[in-house]
Amino acid sequence: MRLDPFSIQYSTRPTATWQRILAAGPRVGYDDQLQAWLIAGHDNVHRVLADTGRFSNTATLFPVMPVSAAAGAVLAGLTATPVLVTADPPQHQRIRRIVRDFFPNTPSTAERRWGALVRARVDEQVAELAGRTDVDLMDVAVWLPLQVVVDVLGLPIGTRPLRAWTDQFAALVWGNPSPEQQLAAAHGAVALWQYCTNVVTGHATSGNPGRGLIGDLLAYRDGDDARLTLDEVAAIILNIFGAGWETVSAALGQALFHALREPDRWARLAHDEHYLAAHVEETLRHSPAIDGWLRLTRDEVVLDGVTIPAGARCLVLIGTAGHDPAVFPEPYVFDPGRARLSQHVAFGAGPHYCLGAALARLELTTTLRELARRLPQLTLHGGHQRGFKPSAGLRQDITLPASTGAAGSCPVAPPATPGAQP
Repeated sequence: MRLDPFSIQYSTRPTATWQRILAAGPRVGYDDQLQAWLIAGHDNVHRVLADTGRFSNTATLFPVMPVSAAAGAVLAGLTATPVLVTADPPQHQRIRRIVRDFFPNTPSTAERRWGALVRARVDEQVAELAGRTDVDLMDVAVWLPLQVVVDVLGLPIGTRPLRAWTDQFAALVWGNPSPEQQLAAAHGAVALWQYCTNVVTGHATSGNPGRGLIGDLLAYRDGDDARLTLDEVAAIILNIFGAGWETVSAALGQALFHALREPDRWARLAHDEHYLAAHVEETLRHSPAIDGWLRLTRDEVVLDGVTIPAGARCLVLIGTAGHDPAVFPEPYVFDPGRARLSQHVAFGAGPHYCLGAALARLELTTTLRELARRLPQLTLHGGHQRGFKPSAGLRQDITLPASTGAAGSCPVAPPATPGAQP
């Protein structure tokens, strides 16, 4: 089985690769290039993501491709304790219970805590777009979730290096950088970790726990390492920052592309809340921001009739899960009116289901609604050919050029009939 995630074909049309893999026969196979087992299909992917007993998370943020000795030596300075994304039981459950108390995980609680914050950041982005004719919507998709996650965590304002460091970290983990690029990315990843450590330590030693999640966690810690260590607090911030920015950025770009492909979709986003929610869920199914995720087998595992040895790296192909015709008929058609949308696994499954799912949905729906209402004539440039950053896991548009037309207000109309087709 071959994925070839860094090919031009995959970086422009990954769905063709998913279709080939799903139709080829056994949906579990070894990829010699990646030196990893590929796991495809909805049921296989769901089973692996939910099974923390047989599949470990310790390798989740290990680079997919081998790194040079020089880059590896630098990465030795990234000493973050496993807490959420990379933790296994019982550490994962302990940390997750603590964070969950401070991180709303339902639409209503997320709206109460963060709704005003997200709308304020969206207002800033809309004001910038309204003053220009030609824009790149990926600027919005990048900067809006970055500003929101900085606010939510309580990080200092004006930290522009955060974008570069996180991009480097993502490229190192999911990309195929040259040895020189690996070395620079390793330094960026360590700088991001040191930044998180310095912010947390600074608040703790000053006696001022700060704001946002950092303040919540330090107040909970109350100086007691038996509750939380400073290293654990910093590692939580690192995990949520990476997961809460790059992924939402990629998802927002995907949602905007699908919305603007057809004018009727864009108009409905402005006033039809049912359609808005369905559009977001169909985006997550059809075009997941994370379409590959690493796991490590604890013991020998038989999956889909194939034996995977103990200690093997497994690349779980989330993109194939949403495109499995056994669960989603005509999966390559973007259809917000389809059934079983709740069965997508874009936010994972089981004990590691994304803690930030409610916040991500809030950001996506708020941004789409406000842009559609206030920039009703927004259109993608004709002839635009999509391209994604070369990656085995993160599916993020490089650019989305668009024209704003005349800024205006889209009147709010009565909701359309639930379940109506786009």
